[in-house]
Amino acid sequence: MRWSDPLDVYCERTDPSLWSEPLNAATNLAFLVAAALLWRQAGRGAGRDMRVLILLIAAVGLGSFAFHTIATRWAALLDIGFIAVFVLAFHQRFQVHALGRSNGAANLGVGVFVVLAGLFVFATKQLPTLSQNDSESYLAPFLLLLVCARQAAPRWPVAARWLNRAAGLFVVSLVCRAVDQPLCDAWPAGTHLGWHLINAAMLYCCMRGLLATRPTAPG
Repeated sequence: MRWSDPLDVYCERTDPSLWSEPLNAATNLAFLVAAALLWRQAGRGAGRDMRVLILLIAAVGLGSFAFHTIATRWAALLDIGFIAVFVLAFHQRFQVHALGRSNGAANLGVGVFVVLAGLFVFATKQLPTLSQNDSESYLAPFLLLLVCARQAAPRWPVAARWLNRAAGLFVVSLVCRAVDQPLCDAWPAGTHLGWHLINAAMLYCCMRGLLATRPTAPG
């Protein structure tokens, strides 16, 4: 296995060329739009951590764009890597801002999630019937999002509503990702573009929820 080996895992790709996935590549623009909107809505009072999270959403789009154009193993790692960094960073800052935990306690919470997520993914991998284009790997972040929404509800109801919206969108995006290959014959363009468009909206909702945990956040 070489990092430069080409990958073909989505319906739209028909050859190893750079623009074999035009729709999957172009729809990553949605992440940049979401990041731009959040940057403006965060306002001048946004902390550096919030700005970094918003920039990570843009990085998710760029990493995914690289994967859906270059389509190699190293590009896939870039794609997955930015997503993982955002999930962990978001969880850490959520614990600090919404739950009032110290950075040390929040870091411990992130570590616990990583261990539990790893065990969860390992368990689902033992069930081939559940495997749909590796979409089961995203079930742990989905469950984490539900937990965050529940934890935020007592003190930050506005944040909880945003996070619940994000969870609903996540369900739809996971379906788009899972059925891309099974529906390939009926829909050659694939459904993975829906994963991008809906996930951009989902990440927007996640950040709106986190921004709503600021004491000065508008209702």
